Amino acid sequence: MQQWLERRLLPLVVGVAAIGVAFPSPGRRLAGAEGIPVALAVLFASTGVSITLGQVRQARTTAGRLTVVLVVTSVTLPALAWAASRLTGPGPLRDGVLVTGVAPAEVASVAIAGIAGGRAALTAALLIGSTLVTVVAAGPILAALGATATIGPTALLTQLVLVVALPLAAGITTRATLRPTRSLLSACAALGILALLILLWQVASQITLRAAYVPVTLALLAFLAGSAALGWLLTLGLPPPRRLALALPVAMRDFAVAAGIAAAAFGPAAAAPLGIYGALVLLAGALAVQRPRARTPAAGPER
Repeated sequence: MQQWLERRLLPLVVGVAAIGVAFPSPGRRLAGAEGIPVALAVLFASTGVSITLGQVRQARTTAGRLTVVLVVTSVTLPALAWAASRLTGPGPLRDGVLVTGVAPAEVASVAIAGIAGGRAALTAALLIGSTLVTVVAAGPILAALGATATIGPTALLTQLVLVVALPLAAGITTRATLRPTRSLLSACAALGILALLILLWQVASQITLRAAYVPVTLALLAFLAGSAALGWLLTLGLPPPRRLALALPVAMRDFAVAAGIAAAAFGPAAAAPLGIYGALVLLAGALAVQRPRARTPAAGPER
């Protein structure tokens, strides 16, 4: 089932988003019943199961570059999102665009990097680091950028710990201690994809087809282009496999976490732009996979 879902991810993303927009009531009801944080927790738990301690150890070979990328993106992307959000009018849609800047690397970027020939271990390490930064700093950064949240930074921190950090840690610990079989790993990966699609459906259901979404889409495209350019700059001089592994997660920010933050801090309406952003990001990732694979040396199995 995992391979079936992965091969059809792009049409599934487009179809699920379209269903959410066309028939919004079920998705809105589920989002109103805490469906977004629950799906987010499932997504990060399944992502944690896919990450091995061997991947983390491999990432030590480029710890310096990883640190630079993490620090620069943690400062630059919120500022870039703030600038992009100025293309929209005040209100929840602007807040939704702003939140993209504090989201961590997209969880799907790990799999996409591996498929495209990049060093997935580096992508996984950057995912973990950026997730920790988001959990700790999202609330203060949003406050510093002038966002008026309905909950305080401490409450947002608690929410992110519960639905992101703890499930991710539980998944990594489960992988390290239980050593699940290949079939179980495949089932967890399929569960993660399904959770991703359910999240996208809930977020897309917040979208209403009106003129206000034109500048929102332009703002999100501007942010995506800017983050892709930043990833390109930060990885200059690296071998192609490592460059791809770090540039992808810089360009692709996690729409699911962003939606969870937006819904918690500003209400479900602020999550609507993240449905558009999620479709754009996953489309960009699918296009990256279509490019010639980066040449990468053979490596032994990761433990």
